[in-house]
Amino acid sequence: MKKNLFKYLAMFGIIAIALLACQKENEPLSESSNATQVVQKAQYVNTDRIREALREFQGRRVRTNFIGRVIGRGDQPIAGATVTLGGQQQVTDDNGIVTFIGAVVYENFAYATATASGYTDGSRVMVPNYGDNNENTFTIKLFSLENAQTISSSGGEVSVRTELGREVIIAFDGGFVDENGNPYSGNVAVTVNHLDPLSEETANTMPGELYGLDRNYQEVALGSYGMVHVELRGSMGQKLQISNPATILMPIHPNQMASAPSQVPFWSFIKETGTWFEETVAYKDGAYYKAVVNHFSFWNCDAPFPVANFNATVVDAGTLVPVSGLTVTINYNSFSRYAITDNNGNVSGKIPTNQTMTLTITDHCGTVLYNDPNFGPFTGATSITIPVSLVSVSSINVSGTVLDCNGLPVTNGYVTYSSGGGQFFGTTLVTAGTHSYSAVSCSIPATINVEGADVGTGQVIASTTVIANPNATANLTACGGLAPEYIRYSINGNPVVYEIQSPWANIEQGMYLSMGTTSPIGGGTMLIGNATTLGTYPFDSNPFATGTPSMAIKRLGTSTGIDPVSSTGITGSIVFNITSIGGVGAYIDVSFSGTYIDQFGGTNTITGDAHILRDN
Repeated sequence: MKKNLFKYLAMFGIIAIALLACQKENEPLSESSNATQVVQKAQYVNTDRIREALREFQGRRVRTNFIGRVIGRGDQPIAGATVTLGGQQQVTDDNGIVTFIGAVVYENFAYATATASGYTDGSRVMVPNYGDNNENTFTIKLFSLENAQTISSSGGEVSVRTELGREVIIAFDGGFVDENGNPYSGNVAVTVNHLDPLSEETANTMPGELYGLDRNYQEVALGSYGMVHVELRGSMGQKLQISNPATILMPIHPNQMASAPSQVPFWSFIKETGTWFEETVAYKDGAYYKAVVNHFSFWNCDAPFPVANFNATVVDAGTLVPVSGLTVTINYNSFSRYAITDNNGNVSGKIPTNQTMTLTITDHCGTVLYNDPNFGPFTGATSITIPVSLVSVSSINVSGTVLDCNGLPVTNGYVTYSSGGGQFFGTTLVTAGTHSYSAVSCSIPATINVEGADVGTGQVIASTTVIANPNATANLTACGGLAPEYIRYSINGNPVVYEIQSPWANIEQGMYLSMGTTSPIGGGTMLIGNATTLGTYPFDSNPFATGTPSMAIKRLGTSTGIDPVSSTGITGSIVFNITSIGGVGAYIDVSFSGTYIDQFGGTNTITGDAHILRDN
């Protein structure tokens, strides 16, 4: 989990421009730069105008909790993926899990992004359930970059066979530039992924949500005829864009062929805003849609519909207990939308208004629990409860307490549930020392594997197996051992805080030190410096600028954070003591104490230390 590209990108960014480059891949290209660079942006996309329009639709800011899972091929968890949501940034653990407690998002729009070394970027947009006692779950599935095809920068064609039996074809006319707008010559690795518009899997793999803004900047729900993602990389792994138009031929699903119009809007995904935007037009060409594009991201052939926010809670008709893990499918006009009920039985998102739809609810065994062929139409925001009959299936529940090493309730943790065969079922946040999971099982008794962690202390919950027949009690203790690496600190004499998620430490070129961890609260703690020998060093917000040996806390994982510039040179400012610097695989130890200024101008005292194995 420690050896991932994020750590090295972050460290190089610190050295180069004091952390400003750490998020380079997620920042929009400058729209006032040279002409070559402007070509990389969508011709008709004004991200500032999109943000302005979204403010009208997103609603007020609210605070709520999220638990996310990042997966790859075969639905295997991706450890070390960086997930950003609500101003917080977390790194997935070995189970691919991240938690966000008290994330501040919009009441109609929560946007999570995920990046991982060796994978394409991914994201998810949600209409959240908000409040201190609510939790929201999401899954982001990332594409691997392994199956790239190679063309010359002078041009070429690639094709990828799809599950529809026909190929996606991309024709390049030559002309490539890097992220800085510089012309690129050489081999180009092209990764193409096609998403079946009628597949349930697309709900986790597509970016954002089937929601966007049309050319008039009005919000719309989308009905997809297919999506394609194209990733371009140079010989050194750098991201590329096209400087000449390219042509996309995307096959039409056989079940949509009869209803597919002669032309349909073609939408690009704007990852800066988390929305699709109507950019150009795709024309029907036999069994394909054909479009010419001037940049690459995700592209989507979609029919737009007026949109409304939608929330449904699925409950057992007999007990009214919410049921998780059920697939909710909405079909309309040959389009399909999918969602999985979370631990509170909820699904939410954007749906089209003024449409009569078919709503079907099935369990993971394939049993249809509910079917309404005349669902809707709705004219505005809708929140409903749907009772389903579980008479023909088996309902199970696993619940119990979650205590820490001192026997106290865990208030910042999670529990995961999977089958005896390893099939992942779901996750629940632990905020008050208890957990509960209700679902349906293909048969009972059911073997359920339970795992988890106390995110606040880093103590793990040892894997526990229970038999639900139909109920099971799993009283858990998050005391399976403290991680051997950490940053810990006490602020203003308060109890010690441990940060142990995704620790990393590096020394580059024998002169630049960086080390850090992540945290559910403020994003984590990061120490940097140009001091690489044992000794005591002062605080300097930019130690690389002066050449004088010094160190800094560039990020502090508390809700109030740290202002490194204001903390430099103040009376009693933090002093660092490097007590050990081992080789790769051995420990780097740094202790620190003194006074600092937080992001709100408050003065605080801190004592702490970092104890992390060196990666490089």
